[in-house]
Order: sequence, then C-alpha cells, then structure tokens
Amino acid sequence: MYHINRMCVLFWFRKSTNLKLVPTTKTKQVSTDDTNIDDSPGFIQMRFTYNADRDEFGSTHIDCKKSQWDPENQAFKGKSIWAQEQNKKLNTYKQRIEKLIEDLERENEEVTISLIKHAFSTKQRSRAGVGTISERRTIFTLLEVCAYHYQQQEKRQKLGKVTQSTLEIQANYAANISDFVKATKRDKLPATSLNQDFMDDVAIYLADVEKFGSAHIEKHLKYIKQAMKLAAERQMISKNPLASFRVETNEEEPDTTHLTVEQLQRLITFDFLAMAKAGELHPAAAESLDKERDAFVFNCFTGMHHYDYTSKLFRIDKDLKADYWLVGKRQKTKKEFFLKLLEPGVAVLKKYGESLEALPVKSNQKRNDSLKLIAAYVGLPVRLSTKIARKTFADLALNEMLIPADDVATMLGLTSTERLKHYARPRRNRLARLLSSWKSLSNQLNQNDQQTA
Repeated sequence: MYHINRMCVLFWFRKSTNLKLVPTTKTKQVSTDDTNIDDSPGFIQMRFTYNADRDEFGSTHIDCKKSQWDPENQAFKGKSIWAQEQNKKLNTYKQRIEKLIEDLERENEEVTISLIKHAFSTKQRSRAGVGTISERRTIFTLLEVCAYHYQQQEKRQKLGKVTQSTLEIQANYAANISDFVKATKRDKLPATSLNQDFMDDVAIYLADVEKFGSAHIEKHLKYIKQAMKLAAERQMISKNPLASFRVETNEEEPDTTHLTVEQLQRLITFDFLAMAKAGELHPAAAESLDKERDAFVFNCFTGMHHYDYTSKLFRIDKDLKADYWLVGKRQKTKKEFFLKLLEPGVAVLKKYGESLEALPVKSNQKRNDSLKLIAAYVGLPVRLSTKIARKTFADLALNEMLIPADDVATMLGLTSTERLKHYARPRRNRLARLLSSWKSLSNQLNQNDQQTA
C-alpha cells in the first residue's frame, strides 16, 4: 500500500474468467498434490482512497497468476526481468497520481476523489503506449450539467409537463451562465466544486455586466440550483454542493410597465406602410413592422402570453350579439381563460381574414427586436416587449375598465390574484372613480329611502 498525505493507493489481484496465458516467472514450485492452492489467472486492479473516500480506478492491465502477486508488499514476487518491469509500472502509477494530486490541489479549491479519477483517466487515454483504465465519466462542468438539464426538460416538454416558453427561458439562463463562466475562466471547473462564493460571483456578474435586476438574478441562481439538484438525483454528479445554498429574495416592487391609453392609441393608428410610400422606410421592413404592431396590439386586448399566442391553442367564438369572445387555456398554469374582444382586437382579427392561423407569428426574441424598432418609430418612451402587451391589457382591465381583480386574473389565466401584482397594480384614477363623494352617497341613500317609503 502506498500513502501520501491524505491518500493511499492499493493494488489488488482480481481473478479473471479469461483463460489467456499470462507471463510466468520463477517462483516456488507448487505441489500438484496440493489441490487447496488456487493459482488462478487474473490481473491487478487499483483502488484509491482520498480523504476517507474510496473508489476503484480500474485495471492496470497487468495480467498475472495469483501466485505471482504479493499483496502484503504490494509487488510482484521474485527478481525476474518480467517482475521488475511490472513493479516499475506500478511505481509509475503511484508517481503519476502523486503529481496529479499536487496539480489539482494547486488549481482547485476542492479536490474530490471523482475529480482525481477523471483527471487520471484522461491523462491515461492521452498517454501513448500505456494501457487505458476505462471507466464511465464521472466529472462534469456546470455547463455540461446545464446541457443535461435542458435535454431532460425537452423530454418533459414533449410530455406536456413544461411549456416551450419555459424551455426557451431556461435556455437563456444557461446562455447567460455560460457567458459568466467563460468570462471568469471557470468553464472547466467541476460542478462539484461550486460553492457560496461562486454563486455570489454569478450574482455580481449578472448585476454589473448584464445589468439585470435582482428578481431576474434570483431566477438564474434558482436555475443553477435546479440543474444541480437534477444532476445529483440522476447520479450524474457524486454530490450536490449547492444543496444547502439558499437564494436570498429581495421583495422589490414588481415591474408593471405598460402603455397608457394615449400611447396605445398612437401605436394603433401609426401607419408604417405610409412611411414606405414616402420613401422613408423599405417596403419589406414596413410590412414586417406593420405585422408585428398588429400582433402586439392584438395581445394588448387579449392579454395572452407569447407562447399561448404563438401556439394558437385558443379559439374565437361569436355570440348572438355579434361580439367576439376569445377562449383558451393557459399552457403554463392549465387555467382556462376567456374574454370579450374589444374593437381594436377585432379589427386586427378581421384584417387577417378572421383566421387564427393568419395572425403574424415570430419567435419571442425576434418579436422583441422588432418591437424596439416600433417603439422608436412611434416615439414611445417604453421599451416594448411581448410582456408589455400582457401588462398593458392587465392595466386597462383593472384601472381603466375597473374590472375586479378576480376577473382580471381569470382573463389572464392566472391561478390567483396574488400573481396579478406582477402585471398591474391599482392606480389612483381607479380609486378616484370607485370612491364616491359623501354627497353622492347621501343622495343615493335618500333616493333609496324615498323608494322604500
């Protein structure tokens, strides 16, 4: 057995079912009359212990007979050339491991037996003329863990357990995390080496470089925890170092940015095609922006999430009064929603032949890029995105139409009014219109008394 600091290497004989011939050396003659002595062919395995953790490093690819191996002295018996060569190989293994551990302890905050095993196996594969210790890969980086998580989420999406929108959002989280680890040169860091400092550095990077708000940063940190938890559950990594890590939550005011009625009216009436006729905009660009504006306006009057809109898993019903009703099911919450479509929404629907399939569709990213241009041309002070349309609908319903919060939540397909605060909050004009004067209340009371009398 061989020791350095907190490690030890143990070589041991493993019996083989393979009856291939092995080299022989001059050892004490075994009596043919002694049937109790087992001199089976086999090979030498390597077992490694580091900080009380033990793992098998696989075969050294040295074939021998059991009688040729001295387990107590951890060496081959005798002084033959063959025995000397094999003992030299074992010593080489020991020296390489010692050097490897020195390098790993210098380069990594946390060295684990899995990290040592992976590094040793990698070096063995790249070293010409030396047998490979073939083992299943056990060390993965955070980026590889995120990629595995995405693959599993894709499967869940096909089963209807997560939406395509959720998949796209998590892909964006992974892309931002990839930028961080590459910028800080931690893309090769084993996932099992993550710690509190790493997570703090992620948060600082996202705040300083990406300029994300605290709520968005929290979602990235929770995504890392989720990916690491899955990797540990599926035994992709030996342990989850972030199992006890808690993401601190800042109770900041939700962002309910929306368009005002005046801004929305300006957007509805803006004529991109007229700009093309005047030579101020390329015809193809004008047509594209016109369609994107229509899609945005339609969602300002339906409140649909981008994924629900693009999936077209909703329908339009027309009642006896010729009113149009939008009916569907929120894909994320599985909650049904329905609402009466107001005139601007109906106008968009009719513009495209009342066909849901004809309504303009683009990816979320491409749509947001187009909306930035639209805001610039129309002169809107708001940074438009697909989320702004949903929030504009919520604000119109709650504060302009004075619809009760429960009904607004139903139209948005939310599970409760608690989630409504992320889309709209009561404004002063709503309360001013709801809170009548004492005089009007008194007059109403007198009228009721007179009617009763």
